[in-house]
Amino acid sequence: MHSLFTRSCFSPARRTVQAAHQTSVPAKRAPRLSHRQHRASYYFDAPQHTSLSFRLLLSQLKAQQVASQQRRTRDFLCLSMDNLLASIRPGLDDDAQSQHYFFALLHMHLSHLTSDEIAQLCDTLKTAQFSCHVVETIIDDEVYRDYGFANGPPHSFNRTLMQTQDFFNHLEGLKDSVQQFQRMPLQADLAASARHALSASIGSWMQSDKTLNDLQSSVCLLAEALDMSMAPTEIITGSVATKSTTVIATQKALTVDACVTDAMLTDTTGRVFSEWLRDVLELLITQKLFGIAAPPHTLAHMQRQQLCAAIEQIYAHMPVTRTPELRRKACSVLKEASHFGEIQIQPTTGVALGHAWITPSLSLVPDKRKNSVDIGHRYMHSGGHLAPGDSQIREWPTHFMTEKESEETYPSQHAWFLRVPVDARRLQLAAQKVRHEWESLDLPYRFIGTTPGMPATGCRATVWEAVQRGMTDDALALFQHYNSGLPEPQSPTELWQRLDGLMRWMEALAHD
Repeated sequence: MHSLFTRSCFSPARRTVQAAHQTSVPAKRAPRLSHRQHRASYYFDAPQHTSLSFRLLLSQLKAQQVASQQRRTRDFLCLSMDNLLASIRPGLDDDAQSQHYFFALLHMHLSHLTSDEIAQLCDTLKTAQFSCHVVETIIDDEVYRDYGFANGPPHSFNRTLMQTQDFFNHLEGLKDSVQQFQRMPLQADLAASARHALSASIGSWMQSDKTLNDLQSSVCLLAEALDMSMAPTEIITGSVATKSTTVIATQKALTVDACVTDAMLTDTTGRVFSEWLRDVLELLITQKLFGIAAPPHTLAHMQRQQLCAAIEQIYAHMPVTRTPELRRKACSVLKEASHFGEIQIQPTTGVALGHAWITPSLSLVPDKRKNSVDIGHRYMHSGGHLAPGDSQIREWPTHFMTEKESEETYPSQHAWFLRVPVDARRLQLAAQKVRHEWESLDLPYRFIGTTPGMPATGCRATVWEAVQRGMTDDALALFQHYNSGLPEPQSPTELWQRLDGLMRWMEALAHD
């Protein structure tokens, strides 16, 4: 996320965008990943979230029939692409190296899209008359770079990384390079069964004695749902050497990271268990699709694409259970649809983490006027690196923006408005209560935790909490049923996807 005081606002579509630094920065060497050893933790994959952001916008565009809605979605798509291009400028010492790294990052962030999706993206941007001139301003003053000061204005130069035709040429090349990757979804019945098994697993776990046998029951339930004969004869706890998952398979057993097991036993909400289920699901799908039991980061690129597509398909699948009671609740909630409130989203693209807020009551950012605290490292794939690795995680003091500050930093015309099943007045009251609680507890801003059970406390967490607090009993029951067994959203983009999916499910349930 950009700082409150340095974040750029980009021009809307149909205007040439010169994505340049607001202030000159010293040139730097290519990013290097840390190799510090630490306990295993599931990693955040920025390229996957970037591609998901564009896929959601493209699907919205397909579904819209009104020209004004399509025009706004195209404009927002252009804005999101502007944010991506501006966020991944490397600023390296060498001109050719910096440009090469920039194009490599762009390729990576769009690589989870299929050839058809890239073609649709390209056509949509051309229709919107998208243009760009991506520039970075580099300080090449050795004294300033070495000591932080200069005798007079630091020497600097401007470097052009990409122009409009370069951009569309790159999209055409990317479309050809991903021809081999066509999302091969799981059979619909398997996706539905897996979705149901996730919900059933957490239901059983919360009612169980929380033993290793109970964990094994969940693994077997998921394996059966995916029509797999694989079933471990034993589950043990111990040290998991790999960093991208919390569970690994041997010939006859599954090893669960001991820290995760401890966190699951003390967690009364089931949140840690749902995150562990995600790792188990990845392991089983990897075995089903590729016949191997490998950690996510060791998969070939195309395998990783297929795995992510299968997980996304399962999570996006509507819950199977549709009882008369659930239908009654959906009808009751939707009777008040004309009074529903909205949240605002700027999706995750590239290095930019995005933002989620509720105008005018709740807009949380890290206060970078103050010092941060290093809370450790987490294995993740950040938006500025070509491969996953250990990333330093910091906590910042929180700053709740005023309505004016929020509008200046995140203009309403640059926001995606998402309707949620909460009365608008109740949503504002809930947002205010969350803000006051965060302030009274002096909670830090933390985009992601470093250990199992450490929750995120950033903007998306406040919005996620406020939406739930504002719900009626019927709406909250539907929310909990829809999200049962699913991990909490990892980004503003996933928050958007989850709440939009909830609305669609409720509407389908009411008209069933």
